[in-house]
Amino acid sequence: MLNIHWREYIMDIQDYMKAFIDTFYENKQDIQQGKPIKLIPNDTINALKNTTITEDGRDLDSLLKMLEESVYPFRNVSEHKRNFAFIPAPVVDISKLGDLFESFYNPNAAGFYSSSGTAVIEEEMMAYLCEKAGYDPKKASGTFLSGGSMANLNATIAARDKYLSLDDITKGVVYISDQAHHSVHKALHVIGIPDERIRRVKTDDRLKIDPTVLQETIKTDKKNALRPFIVIATAGTTNAGVIDPLPELAKICKEEDMWLHVDGAFGASVLLSSSHTHLLKGIEQADSITWDAHKWLFQSYSCAMLLVKDKADLLRSFSETPEYLEDASENEHINTWDLGLDLSRPARVVKLWLSMQALGTKKLGDTIDYGIKLAEYTESVVRNTPKLDIVTPAQTAILNFRYYREGLSEEELNLFNTALSNMISNQGFAQILTTKLQGKTVLRMCTISPETTQEDIDKTIEHISSCIETLETN
Repeated sequence: MLNIHWREYIMDIQDYMKAFIDTFYENKQDIQQGKPIKLIPNDTINALKNTTITEDGRDLDSLLKMLEESVYPFRNVSEHKRNFAFIPAPVVDISKLGDLFESFYNPNAAGFYSSSGTAVIEEEMMAYLCEKAGYDPKKASGTFLSGGSMANLNATIAARDKYLSLDDITKGVVYISDQAHHSVHKALHVIGIPDERIRRVKTDDRLKIDPTVLQETIKTDKKNALRPFIVIATAGTTNAGVIDPLPELAKICKEEDMWLHVDGAFGASVLLSSSHTHLLKGIEQADSITWDAHKWLFQSYSCAMLLVKDKADLLRSFSETPEYLEDASENEHINTWDLGLDLSRPARVVKLWLSMQALGTKKLGDTIDYGIKLAEYTESVVRNTPKLDIVTPAQTAILNFRYYREGLSEEELNLFNTALSNMISNQGFAQILTTKLQGKTVLRMCTISPETTQEDIDKTIEHISSCIETLETN
């Protein structure tokens, strides 16, 4: 009889786990001394490619050393306090603890029967989030997903199935901003909406959807015998942190009998803010909301939520009970497989539940407020710095600015700002990348790390000025 000795590794692995945690925290303080991002060199790539899978396996010590030295050092370090390039915030340690529980117990959170404990937590967490969004928690519901991409996809499926008959699908029209996240475009393609029926509505000088243009476009499409069925707004655009005019868009959708989805992957977390919730006025009128906990609720990948005002809209699209699932169905509880595309899945809710229960919403809300105020402080510093020009003001903790000098063409300015971003990141003091706004290459800073101080901001802007001087000299 074949006997695979799995148990011979158990004690060794327990020791490795304990040692890893100790070593990780010993080295954590060194993170701020390193670069915000480190790219893998070619010789390391080749070494990893040459580490082939063998019949007899490899020594565990050498494999773990390889992970520590040749894999994980080469990444975007979100924990670095001067990493301003990306939205995902540093992860609170308690979220990692939740991940640890989830990994070890490994429940299948597909439904109530397979993991009734985590199902109860998920039901209560979702009811709380829906209430924070202004929904009736008894009627509303939602599901935990891998990220905003899947949340946007599930929302657009629900909207399509509610508003479009089979014959109408070829006439369905969608309205998005030219600042919408690329995942929205992908979701629309998946549900059968081609480019020619996706309207990228003009934005105003603040990069918000123009409601007047939107309504005119909808009326034109209706005159042409098309079927407008969904407007996708954004609460916290990736480029500039912009929140679209939600009350006005909700009014239009109600008048035109359309679904309003708010992609709040980033900005919906402002719902927990102590003093900035007014920025999201109108979100309670949306039919659905995307909300990523791994963006601004300080959770590890992956943890996102789709909230819907009426759970019936999800059940219409996703509820089905094949024969092999009948015994696992529970009438008292809605199984998560009936609320989205996923069947087998991890209990992503655990780490968020643990974090919010332990830290409390005030601490999380205050941290979100701190990020917003830090962006406003950064704006004030930039405005007082020669040769830097604000392009979009601080909004939901994102600021865009650029190097500017009279006499240079837009092409020359764009090339200079690209070179400036490369120099800043290559020198390793801070990471600031560029984006494109209205044809301009700009520097974009996200100030959502609670570790970042005003002193860090001051020194970063000083560093930018030093880089400008070097580039101008050369």
